[in-house]
Amino acid sequence: MAQSFEELKSDYAGLWSGMQVRPERAAQVDRIARGLMGNKARYEQVSRTSGVPWPVIAVLHQRESDADFRTYLGNGEPLNRKTRLVPAGRGPFSTWEEGAIDALQFDGLDKVRDWTPERACYEVEKFNGFGYRGKHINSPYLWSFSNAYSSGKYVADGRFSASAVDEQCGAIPVLKRIMELDSSVQFNGGAPTQTQTVDAGSLTMGSIGERVRQLQTGLAQLGFAVGDIDGEFGPITSAAVSAFQSAQGLPPTGTADQVTQQVLARAVARAPSDTMRPQDILQLLFGALLKARQAAPGAQPEGQEDPAQNVLQVILNAFLARQVAPAQAGPGPQAVQPPILSPIDNMLGGQALAGKKTAMAVVAYAGLAILQAVGVVGVATPAGQIATALITAFGALGGISKVDRVVQALGIIAAKRP
Repeated sequence: MAQSFEELKSDYAGLWSGMQVRPERAAQVDRIARGLMGNKARYEQVSRTSGVPWPVIAVLHQRESDADFRTYLGNGEPLNRKTRLVPAGRGPFSTWEEGAIDALQFDGLDKVRDWTPERACYEVEKFNGFGYRGKHINSPYLWSFSNAYSSGKYVADGRFSASAVDEQCGAIPVLKRIMELDSSVQFNGGAPTQTQTVDAGSLTMGSIGERVRQLQTGLAQLGFAVGDIDGEFGPITSAAVSAFQSAQGLPPTGTADQVTQQVLARAVARAPSDTMRPQDILQLLFGALLKARQAAPGAQPEGQEDPAQNVLQVILNAFLARQVAPAQAGPGPQAVQPPILSPIDNMLGGQALAGKKTAMAVVAYAGLAILQAVGVVGVATPAGQIATALITAFGALGGISKVDRVVQALGIIAAKRP
């Protein structure tokens, strides 16, 4: 018969305080804890509905199904059919979160009001069952990989082996490791049903606004992919925060707490002072274009027409990756060099040339901005007027997804100039 929490509270207190991870298992426990922390946002979503601390949900998920989000939290069975094991007849469920909430409510974890380490131990053991207490051993479901467990395991329903050793990590070593890595995880007894929340200045899943935009800008500046800088804290931004935190030796929680934001600000401030501005990159790129053209076979001798007069055709060739190597003897095909506009693509988030920006943005950066940045043309010059007209025309269309259509139009307009 199950024992009450009050009867077992002191037992759990002693086990919790004296538990140590076995040295040969420490790296494995750490890896599991960090992996679960990477899915913190999903566990927090269930926590907000159920009131169960997210680390408790996480360690149950790990123990039941190796943190497989395709399974039911209550017993690790697939989500897409009714469960057959205990608890049987649950589901099917359309999402892992839906099934997880059902499992926690089924076992009454949502009714707990005072979460302490001892209460967490009790609820985790109750979730699996108190069968090991009848065998006078500490449940491996909780204590495997620690000094609180050595052997003894149910190898099948109702069949116990005293010599068998559970090779799956127990829930409590992982729970303790999460608490060591994430200072926001604290059990406060009579506090609300969730673990201590992060500070009020934190940015997390669902946050929006200028502070999120600044966070995304700083991460992108340091090379962490955030997707669109839109001021919305979603899964991509959370992953970027986790990656930054790992790189800085911080707990990879995916939540930008005050410490993370301060470390990010310092990292941005320490960035090399010679970091190129967009116009610097454009100027160097255009210089490379002219240099390549001047070095190409048939380049104009010194004193004759400046290659800059053919600048629109140079840019057109660059868009089309038609920088052709000198012809080789014989009928073999000429080698084609790779596109040289990738620095612009990277500067725009790696998406400009993949159809993620409007034609206006592509042409503006790769056309007129190049010309003006190097002082080759001004808006009032014929070439500048051509580019401006092109930008205006394509901008009015609301954006073209294929760069080759932009390039085709650029070539047509360039061919018609005086």
